[in-house]
Amino acid sequence: MSLTDALKAQARALGFCAVGVTGAEPLVEAESAAATRTAEGLLDGLSWWSPARAHASADPRRAMPDARSVIALAYPHPRADASAEASSPSGERQDRDPRGRIATYALGRDYHEVLLERTQPLLAMLRDRGYTAKTYVDHGWLLDRAAAARAGLGWLGKNTNLLVPGAGSYVLLAEIVTSAALQPDQPLKKSCGECDACMRVCPTGALVKPGVLDNRRCISFWTIEHRGVIPREIRPLIGDWIFGCDLCQEICPVNARPAAPDADALSAFGPMIEPRPHLEELLTLDDETFRARFRQSAVWRTRRSGLLRNVGIALGNVADRRSVPALSRALIDTEPLIRGHAAWALGRLGGAAAREGLALAVRREADPWVREECELALQECGPPAVPSAV
Repeated sequence: MSLTDALKAQARALGFCAVGVTGAEPLVEAESAAATRTAEGLLDGLSWWSPARAHASADPRRAMPDARSVIALAYPHPRADASAEASSPSGERQDRDPRGRIATYALGRDYHEVLLERTQPLLAMLRDRGYTAKTYVDHGWLLDRAAAARAGLGWLGKNTNLLVPGAGSYVLLAEIVTSAALQPDQPLKKSCGECDACMRVCPTGALVKPGVLDNRRCISFWTIEHRGVIPREIRPLIGDWIFGCDLCQEICPVNARPAAPDADALSAFGPMIEPRPHLEELLTLDDETFRARFRQSAVWRTRRSGLLRNVGIALGNVADRRSVPALSRALIDTEPLIRGHAAWALGRLGGAAAREGLALAVRREADPWVREECELALQECGPPAVPSAV
Protein backbone atom coordinates (compact mmCIF):
# COMPACT_ATOMS: atom_id res chain seq x y z
CA MET A 1 0.00 0.00 0.00
CA SER A 2 1.34 3.44 -0.92
CA LEU A 3 1.73 6.12 1.75
CA THR A 4 -1.17 8.05 0.20
CA ASP A 5 -3.48 5.02 0.41
CA ALA A 6 -2.29 4.21 3.93
CA LEU A 7 -3.02 7.74 5.11
CA LYS A 8 -6.50 7.69 3.55
CA ALA A 9 -7.31 4.32 5.11
CA GLN A 10 -6.14 5.53 8.51
CA ALA A 11 -8.14 8.75 8.17
CA ARG A 12 -11.34 6.84 7.47
CA ALA A 13 -10.62 4.53 10.40
CA LEU A 14 -10.34 7.62 12.59
CA GLY A 15 -13.84 8.73 11.56
CA PHE A 16 -13.14 11.21 8.76
CA CYS A 17 -15.93 10.88 6.19
CA ALA A 18 -13.88 12.34 3.31
CA VAL A 19 -10.17 12.66 2.63
CA GLY A 20 -8.27 14.00 -0.37
CA VAL A 21 -4.85 15.28 -1.38
CA THR A 22 -3.75 18.35 -3.28
CA GLY A 23 -0.39 19.96 -3.93
CA ALA A 24 1.09 22.66 -1.70
CA GLU A 25 1.02 25.30 -4.44
CA PRO A 26 -0.66 28.60 -3.55
CA LEU A 27 -4.46 28.76 -3.78
CA VAL A 28 -4.35 31.56 -6.33
CA GLU A 29 -8.04 31.96 -7.17
CA ALA A 30 -9.09 31.71 -3.52
CA GLU A 31 -6.47 34.30 -2.56
CA SER A 32 -7.81 36.75 -5.12
CA ALA A 33 -11.40 36.21 -3.95
CA ALA A 34 -10.47 36.59 -0.27
CA ALA A 35 -8.47 39.74 -0.91
CA THR A 36 -11.25 41.29 -3.00
CA ARG A 37 -13.96 40.57 -0.43
CA THR A 38 -11.76 41.90 2.34
CA ALA A 39 -11.20 45.13 0.41
CA GLU A 40 -14.95 45.42 -0.21
CA GLY A 41 -15.63 45.26 3.52
CA LEU A 42 -17.54 41.98 3.39
CA LEU A 43 -15.41 40.61 6.24
CA ASP A 44 -15.58 43.70 8.43
CA GLY A 45 -16.06 42.99 12.11
CA LEU A 46 -13.86 39.91 12.30
CA SER A 47 -11.07 40.99 14.62
CA TRP A 48 -8.91 38.02 13.66
CA TRP A 49 -9.09 38.67 9.91
CA SER A 50 -6.93 41.10 7.92
CA PRO A 51 -5.74 41.76 4.35
CA ALA A 52 -2.38 40.22 5.29
CA ARG A 53 -4.09 37.07 6.48
CA ALA A 54 -6.10 36.83 3.25
CA HIS A 55 -2.86 36.55 1.31
CA ALA A 56 -0.86 34.48 3.80
CA SER A 57 -3.64 31.90 4.23
CA ALA A 58 -3.53 31.09 0.53
CA ASP A 59 0.03 29.73 0.72
CA PRO A 60 0.37 26.31 2.37
CA ARG A 61 4.15 26.76 2.29
CA ARG A 62 4.08 29.94 4.36
CA ALA A 63 4.87 28.11 7.60
CA MET A 64 6.52 25.09 5.96
CA PRO A 65 8.78 25.94 3.01
CA ASP A 66 9.44 22.27 2.24
CA ALA A 67 5.72 21.41 1.97
CA ARG A 68 4.75 19.34 -1.06
CA SER A 69 1.22 18.13 -0.24
CA VAL A 70 -1.92 19.12 1.62
CA ILE A 71 -4.16 16.39 3.05
CA ALA A 72 -7.72 17.72 3.29
CA LEU A 73 -10.05 16.07 5.79
CA ALA A 74 -13.77 16.29 6.55
CA TYR A 75 -15.26 15.04 9.81
CA PRO A 76 -18.99 14.66 10.53
CA HIS A 77 -20.50 16.53 13.44
CA PRO A 78 -23.61 15.91 15.58
CA ARG A 79 -26.96 17.00 14.21
CA ALA A 80 -30.15 17.74 16.10
CA ASP A 81 -32.87 15.13 15.80
CA ALA A 82 -36.15 16.92 15.17
CA SER A 83 -38.07 13.79 16.13
CA ALA A 84 -36.64 13.97 19.63
CA GLU A 85 -38.76 17.00 20.55
CA ALA A 86 -41.60 16.18 22.89
CA SER A 87 -44.93 16.04 21.10
CA SER A 88 -48.46 14.93 21.73
CA PRO A 89 -50.19 12.13 19.76
CA SER A 90 -51.66 14.81 17.50
CA GLY A 91 -48.18 16.03 16.63
CA GLU A 92 -48.33 19.25 18.69
CA ARG A 93 -45.49 20.06 21.02
CA GLN A 94 -46.43 19.62 24.66
CA ASP A 95 -43.66 21.93 25.84
CA ARG A 96 -44.63 25.43 24.78
CA ASP A 97 -41.97 27.35 26.71
CA PRO A 98 -39.99 29.62 24.37
CA ARG A 99 -36.91 27.88 23.03
CA GLY A 100 -33.88 29.06 21.10
CA ARG A 101 -31.76 27.38 18.46
CA ILE A 102 -28.06 26.53 18.42
CA ALA A 103 -26.14 25.76 15.21
CA THR A 104 -25.57 22.03 14.88
CA TYR A 105 -21.78 22.19 14.67
CA ALA A 106 -21.68 23.49 18.26
CA LEU A 107 -23.80 20.75 19.85
CA GLY A 108 -20.85 18.63 20.97
CA ARG A 109 -17.42 19.19 22.44
CA ASP A 110 -15.44 22.02 20.78
CA TYR A 111 -14.54 20.75 17.33
CA HIS A 112 -11.06 22.29 17.44
CA GLU A 113 -10.09 19.85 20.16
CA VAL A 114 -11.83 16.89 18.52
CA LEU A 115 -10.17 17.34 15.14
CA LEU A 116 -6.75 18.06 16.60
CA GLU A 117 -6.97 14.79 18.52
CA ARG A 118 -8.15 12.82 15.50
CA THR A 119 -5.33 14.06 13.26
CA GLN A 120 -2.55 13.04 15.65
CA PRO A 121 -2.18 9.44 14.35
CA LEU A 122 -1.86 10.81 10.80
CA LEU A 123 0.85 13.23 11.91
CA ALA A 124 2.63 10.37 13.65
CA MET A 125 2.49 8.22 10.50
CA LEU A 126 4.13 10.97 8.47
CA ARG A 127 6.74 11.89 11.06
CA ASP A 128 7.67 8.26 11.67
CA ARG A 129 8.63 8.11 7.99
CA GLY A 130 10.80 11.19 8.27
CA TYR A 131 8.41 13.81 6.87
CA THR A 132 7.49 17.14 8.42
CA ALA A 133 3.79 17.79 8.99
CA LYS A 134 1.59 20.52 10.44
CA THR A 135 -2.14 20.44 11.26
CA TYR A 136 -4.66 23.22 10.65
CA VAL A 137 -8.14 23.25 12.21
CA ASP A 138 -10.08 26.38 11.28
CA HIS A 139 -8.11 28.76 13.51
CA GLY A 140 -4.86 28.28 11.52
CA TRP A 141 -3.87 30.48 8.59
CA LEU A 142 -5.05 28.32 5.71
CA LEU A 143 -8.05 28.74 3.38
CA ASP A 144 -9.56 25.41 4.36
CA ARG A 145 -12.58 25.26 2.06
CA ALA A 146 -10.48 26.18 -0.97
CA ALA A 147 -7.91 23.51 -0.10
CA ALA A 148 -10.65 20.92 0.44
CA ALA A 149 -12.31 21.76 -2.88
CA ARG A 150 -9.02 21.49 -4.78
CA ALA A 151 -8.39 18.14 -3.07
CA GLY A 152 -11.70 16.81 -4.40
CA LEU A 153 -13.61 16.54 -1.12
CA GLY A 154 -16.57 18.49 -2.45
CA TRP A 155 -17.55 21.73 -4.15
CA LEU A 156 -18.21 25.21 -2.83
CA GLY A 157 -21.94 25.86 -2.68
CA LYS A 158 -23.73 29.14 -3.24
CA ASN A 159 -24.05 29.37 0.55
CA THR A 160 -20.18 29.35 0.70
CA ASN A 161 -20.14 25.95 2.47
CA LEU A 162 -18.21 22.95 1.20
CA LEU A 163 -20.71 20.36 -0.05
CA VAL A 164 -19.39 16.82 0.35
CA PRO A 165 -21.15 14.05 -1.61
CA GLY A 166 -22.97 11.81 0.83
CA ALA A 167 -22.38 14.07 3.83
CA GLY A 168 -23.52 17.46 2.58
CA SER A 169 -22.19 20.47 4.49
CA TYR A 170 -22.60 18.95 7.95
CA VAL A 171 -18.85 18.47 8.23
CA LEU A 172 -15.87 20.12 9.92
CA LEU A 173 -12.61 20.63 8.06
CA ALA A 174 -8.97 20.02 8.93
CA GLU A 175 -5.80 19.96 6.86
CA ILE A 176 -2.33 18.50 7.20
CA VAL A 177 0.45 20.23 5.32
CA THR A 178 3.38 17.87 4.81
CA SER A 179 6.73 17.53 3.05
CA ALA A 180 5.64 14.13 1.72
CA ALA A 181 4.98 13.96 -2.01
CA LEU A 182 1.56 12.31 -2.07
CA GLN A 183 -0.64 11.33 -5.01
CA PRO A 184 -3.01 14.27 -5.62
CA ASP A 185 -6.74 13.99 -6.25
CA GLN A 186 -8.71 15.97 -8.80
CA PRO A 187 -11.37 18.60 -7.98
CA LEU A 188 -14.96 17.45 -8.40
CA LYS A 189 -16.76 18.69 -11.50
CA LYS A 190 -19.98 19.50 -9.66
CA SER A 191 -21.93 22.64 -8.82
CA CYS A 192 -25.24 23.79 -7.38
CA GLY A 193 -26.63 24.33 -10.87
CA GLU A 194 -29.65 26.61 -10.94
CA CYS A 195 -30.57 26.08 -7.28
CA ASP A 196 -30.47 29.24 -5.18
CA ALA A 197 -32.63 28.11 -2.25
CA CYS A 198 -29.98 29.13 0.27
CA MET A 199 -29.89 32.68 -1.05
CA ARG A 200 -33.67 33.01 -0.90
CA VAL A 201 -34.05 31.62 2.63
CA CYS A 202 -31.49 33.92 4.28
CA PRO A 203 -33.57 36.44 6.30
CA THR A 204 -30.84 39.09 6.32
CA GLY A 205 -29.82 38.81 2.68
CA ALA A 206 -26.26 37.96 3.72
CA LEU A 207 -25.65 35.89 0.57
CA VAL A 208 -25.23 38.83 -1.78
CA LYS A 209 -24.09 36.72 -4.76
CA PRO A 210 -23.69 33.00 -5.36
CA GLY A 211 -20.82 31.96 -3.11
CA VAL A 212 -20.35 35.47 -1.67
CA LEU A 213 -21.27 36.20 1.95
CA ASP A 214 -21.53 39.66 3.47
CA ASN A 215 -20.33 38.97 6.98
CA ARG A 216 -21.93 42.20 8.20
CA ARG A 217 -25.39 40.75 7.66
CA CYS A 218 -24.83 37.15 8.70
CA ILE A 219 -26.71 35.89 11.77
CA SER A 220 -23.75 33.70 12.70
CA PHE A 221 -21.49 36.75 12.81
CA TRP A 222 -23.82 38.75 15.02
CA THR A 223 -24.57 35.93 17.45
CA ILE A 224 -21.02 34.53 17.72
CA GLU A 225 -18.26 36.86 16.56
CA HIS A 226 -19.70 40.26 17.48
CA ARG A 227 -19.01 41.24 21.08
CA GLY A 228 -21.10 44.35 21.52
CA VAL A 229 -24.53 45.78 20.82
CA ILE A 230 -26.43 44.22 17.92
CA PRO A 231 -27.96 46.92 15.69
CA ARG A 232 -31.69 47.40 16.14
CA GLU A 233 -32.40 46.77 12.46
CA ILE A 234 -30.67 43.37 12.63
CA ARG A 235 -32.36 42.09 15.80
CA PRO A 236 -35.79 41.19 14.36
CA LEU A 237 -34.10 39.20 11.56
CA ILE A 238 -32.22 36.91 13.97
CA GLY A 239 -35.36 35.01 14.92
CA ASP A 240 -34.82 32.42 17.64
CA TRP A 241 -31.13 31.74 16.87
CA ILE A 242 -28.93 32.20 19.93
CA PHE A 243 -25.68 30.78 18.55
CA GLY A 244 -25.03 30.65 14.83
CA CYS A 245 -27.53 29.86 12.10
CA ASP A 246 -28.19 26.79 9.92
CA LEU A 247 -30.92 28.08 7.62
CA CYS A 248 -28.85 28.01 4.44
CA GLN A 249 -27.78 24.45 5.26
CA GLU A 250 -31.20 23.16 6.26
CA ILE A 251 -32.77 24.15 2.94
CA CYS A 252 -29.91 22.83 0.79
CA PRO A 253 -31.04 19.82 -1.31
CA VAL A 254 -27.60 18.23 -0.86
CA ASN A 255 -28.37 18.06 2.85
CA ALA A 256 -31.85 16.60 2.36
CA ARG A 257 -30.80 12.99 2.89
CA PRO A 258 -27.18 12.89 4.06
CA ALA A 259 -25.75 9.55 5.08
CA ALA A 260 -26.00 8.81 8.79
CA PRO A 261 -22.71 9.80 10.47
CA ASP A 262 -20.63 7.02 11.93
CA ALA A 263 -21.58 6.55 15.58
CA ASP A 264 -17.99 5.98 16.66
CA ALA A 265 -16.95 9.21 14.95
CA LEU A 266 -19.67 11.18 16.71
CA SER A 267 -18.71 9.69 20.08
CA ALA A 268 -15.59 11.88 19.98
CA PHE A 269 -17.83 14.91 20.61
CA GLY A 270 -19.15 13.50 23.89
CA PRO A 271 -22.67 14.26 25.14
CA MET A 272 -24.67 16.74 23.08
CA ILE A 273 -25.91 19.95 24.60
CA GLU A 274 -29.59 20.81 24.19
CA PRO A 275 -30.11 21.99 20.58
CA ARG A 276 -33.26 23.93 21.48
CA PRO A 277 -32.73 25.17 25.04
CA HIS A 278 -35.33 26.93 27.17
CA LEU A 279 -34.70 30.64 26.72
CA GLU A 280 -36.05 31.79 30.08
CA GLU A 281 -33.93 29.23 31.89
CA LEU A 282 -30.81 30.47 30.09
CA LEU A 283 -31.49 33.97 31.40
CA THR A 284 -30.92 32.65 34.94
CA LEU A 285 -27.34 31.52 34.24
CA ASP A 286 -24.63 33.23 36.26
CA ASP A 287 -20.93 33.02 35.38
CA GLU A 288 -20.44 29.77 37.25
CA THR A 289 -23.42 27.94 35.77
CA PHE A 290 -22.63 29.24 32.29
CA ARG A 291 -19.10 27.86 32.64
CA ALA A 292 -20.32 24.49 33.88
CA ARG A 293 -22.81 24.15 31.04
CA PHE A 294 -20.83 25.41 28.05
CA ARG A 295 -17.11 25.32 28.87
CA GLN A 296 -16.48 22.33 26.59
CA SER A 297 -18.68 23.63 23.77
CA ALA A 298 -18.06 26.17 21.02
CA VAL A 299 -20.88 28.19 22.67
CA TRP A 300 -18.23 29.22 25.21
CA ARG A 301 -16.93 31.68 22.60
CA THR A 302 -19.82 34.08 23.20
CA ARG A 303 -19.17 34.29 26.93
CA ARG A 304 -22.17 34.70 29.22
CA SER A 305 -22.91 38.29 28.22
CA GLY A 306 -23.02 37.47 24.51
CA LEU A 307 -25.21 34.40 24.90
CA LEU A 308 -27.72 36.14 27.17
CA ARG A 309 -27.76 39.13 24.82
CA ASN A 310 -28.80 36.70 22.09
CA VAL A 311 -31.36 35.07 24.39
CA GLY A 312 -32.98 38.45 25.00
CA ILE A 313 -33.28 39.08 21.27
CA ALA A 314 -34.74 35.62 20.68
CA LEU A 315 -37.37 36.18 23.38
CA GLY A 316 -38.30 39.46 21.76
CA ASN A 317 -38.74 37.70 18.43
CA VAL A 318 -40.66 34.72 19.82
CA ALA A 319 -42.93 37.35 21.41
CA ASP A 320 -44.58 35.33 24.17
CA ARG A 321 -45.79 37.67 26.92
CA ARG A 322 -45.29 34.92 29.48
CA SER A 323 -41.60 35.81 29.19
CA VAL A 324 -42.10 39.33 30.59
CA PRO A 325 -41.17 38.39 34.20
CA ALA A 326 -37.95 36.70 33.11
CA LEU A 327 -36.97 39.65 30.93
CA SER A 328 -37.87 42.12 33.66
CA ARG A 329 -35.50 40.32 36.04
CA ALA A 330 -32.79 40.60 33.37
CA LEU A 331 -33.13 44.39 33.60
CA ILE A 332 -31.12 44.25 36.85
CA ASP A 333 -28.36 41.99 35.48
CA THR A 334 -24.81 43.19 36.17
CA GLU A 335 -24.04 43.28 32.40
CA PRO A 336 -25.31 46.36 30.49
CA LEU A 337 -25.26 44.32 27.27
CA ILE A 338 -27.83 41.93 28.73
CA ARG A 339 -29.99 44.66 30.28
CA GLY A 340 -30.20 46.67 27.06
CA HIS A 341 -31.26 43.78 24.84
CA ALA A 342 -33.75 42.57 27.46
CA ALA A 343 -35.29 46.04 27.38
CA TRP A 344 -35.62 45.83 23.59
CA ALA A 345 -37.38 42.49 23.95
CA LEU A 346 -39.83 43.89 26.49
CA GLY A 347 -40.68 46.67 24.05
CA ARG A 348 -41.48 44.03 21.44
CA LEU A 349 -43.73 42.11 23.85
CA GLY A 350 -45.53 45.19 25.19
CA GLY A 351 -48.35 45.15 27.72
CA ALA A 352 -48.80 46.64 31.19
CA ALA A 353 -46.30 44.37 32.95
CA ALA A 354 -43.56 45.09 30.39
CA ARG A 355 -44.27 48.82 30.61
CA GLU A 356 -44.04 48.73 34.40
CA GLY A 357 -40.69 46.91 34.37
CA LEU A 358 -39.26 49.32 31.81
CA ALA A 359 -40.45 52.39 33.70
CA LEU A 360 -38.70 51.16 36.85
CA ALA A 361 -35.55 50.46 34.86
CA VAL A 362 -35.48 53.97 33.37
CA ARG A 363 -35.54 55.50 36.85
CA ARG A 364 -32.65 53.43 38.21
CA GLU A 365 -30.48 52.84 35.12
CA ALA A 366 -27.06 54.53 35.16
CA ASP A 367 -25.78 53.33 31.78
CA PRO A 368 -26.74 55.84 29.03
CA TRP A 369 -27.13 53.23 26.28
CA VAL A 370 -29.29 50.93 28.44
CA ARG A 371 -31.44 53.86 29.52
CA GLU A 372 -31.96 54.81 25.89
CA GLU A 373 -32.99 51.22 25.06
CA CYS A 374 -35.48 51.29 27.94
CA GLU A 375 -36.95 54.61 26.78
CA LEU A 376 -37.28 53.39 23.19
CA ALA A 377 -38.90 50.19 24.43
CA LEU A 378 -41.39 52.21 26.49
CA GLN A 379 -42.33 54.12 23.36
CA GLU A 380 -42.95 50.81 21.55
CA CYS A 381 -45.20 49.71 24.39
CA GLY A 382 -47.39 52.72 23.77
CA PRO A 383 -49.13 54.89 26.38
CA PRO A 384 -50.64 53.30 29.48
CA ALA A 385 -54.24 52.26 29.12
CA VAL A 386 -56.67 54.83 30.51
CA PRO A 387 -59.29 53.30 32.79
CA SER A 388 -62.75 53.72 31.37
CA ALA A 389 -65.27 55.70 33.35
CA VAL A 390 -68.11 53.67 34.77
